[in-house]
Amino acid sequence: MIVEEFDEQKLSDLYICAQCGYCVNICPTYEKTPWESNSPRGKLYFLKALSKSHGVGNWLFGPRAKVTELFAKRVYDCTVCGHCMEVCPVKIDLPHLWKKLRESIVKVGLAPEAVEKTRRSLLQSRNIFDVDNSMRRDWADYGGVKIKVKDRAETVYFAGCVTSYSGRVQGVAESTVAILNHVDEDWTLLKDEWCCGHPLAISGATEGFREFAEHNVKAIESTGARRVVTACPGCALALREEYPEIAGIKLRFEVLHLTQLLNEYMEQRRVEIPRLGARVTYHDPCELGRLGGVLEEPRKVLYQCATELVQPRYEGLNGRCCGSGGLLKGVNLPISEAIADDRLVALSETGAEVCVSACPSCVQTLKDAAGRRGKAPQVMDISELVAQQLGLIQATTD
Repeated sequence: MIVEEFDEQKLSDLYICAQCGYCVNICPTYEKTPWESNSPRGKLYFLKALSKSHGVGNWLFGPRAKVTELFAKRVYDCTVCGHCMEVCPVKIDLPHLWKKLRESIVKVGLAPEAVEKTRRSLLQSRNIFDVDNSMRRDWADYGGVKIKVKDRAETVYFAGCVTSYSGRVQGVAESTVAILNHVDEDWTLLKDEWCCGHPLAISGATEGFREFAEHNVKAIESTGARRVVTACPGCALALREEYPEIAGIKLRFEVLHLTQLLNEYMEQRRVEIPRLGARVTYHDPCELGRLGGVLEEPRKVLYQCATELVQPRYEGLNGRCCGSGGLLKGVNLPISEAIADDRLVALSETGAEVCVSACPSCVQTLKDAAGRRGKAPQVMDISELVAQQLGLIQATTD
């Protein structure tokens, strides 16, 4: 039932794979658990065994290949970071393949419990933390920032679940709002924001995804906004790509990540950012850079913010994952933490005093890794750095 649901292109991809092993060498999960079945190549090989396309699967492997709980686990022991696609000589769209494979695994009831738990939380509470969704704007009370909730606005700020509910990164929401107010942007929060739905899309539990997409799009369009800005790359991917692809919704507004808006402000000279007198390094979030195509804007902002910007090993399109993607934290926390620890080591090797990212999940994960490591750069979001340098928020040492 798994590969029978693949379209012709995905079935073709299974046989395009040359088993070269480039993906094996860069897979963060395989680095920590070096079993072939945990590598992209290994999963593709097994999928060939399941394929009955033109009878080739049965001829090569015999009729015994079947999906097991172990194989399902291997599919979810993955951050869906997209690095495998980046190095693939024939450019198989592996992240898309992994997500479609997860959809099939959910349908046959073999997905990990963490996937079902996430789905229940979203359907019951409209957020990934399974708390009352009416608490979504409480972060503004804690931070003391002035928020706007208007009927009409030019720009909608889509805060997202992580920055709304997770105390360690609520500074991202506070900083974003402070910046929008500083430049006198005509903006608003949604009166009833729901989770963007990205956790459903990335986990394969897409059955309820359309409801989230339709609700949020209706709420955005009711404001007459011409653009939506978010500091969360996952939210940006959901709004910009997954709503049209999965829910079939044609957007009437532009979707920007905060770094794109900050770069726009800089180019229009709406903001002048004093430089931080410290060595800074930048961690590319996978869903922003490699999967979202936003690579230059964060760097342009940081070149204006910092006196010295040092690139780490593996950056840009070849940036390494922090370990928080693809629901891996919920499915296999030890592997997620091991990947994060390795990434922090590489960032620390730059000698930077401050490590900046542009994703609340990356920031939270790297902060946790810094706590385990002891001696590490200060980890912060780019929104926090900009707001700090503009004097809009107090500098922190966390």
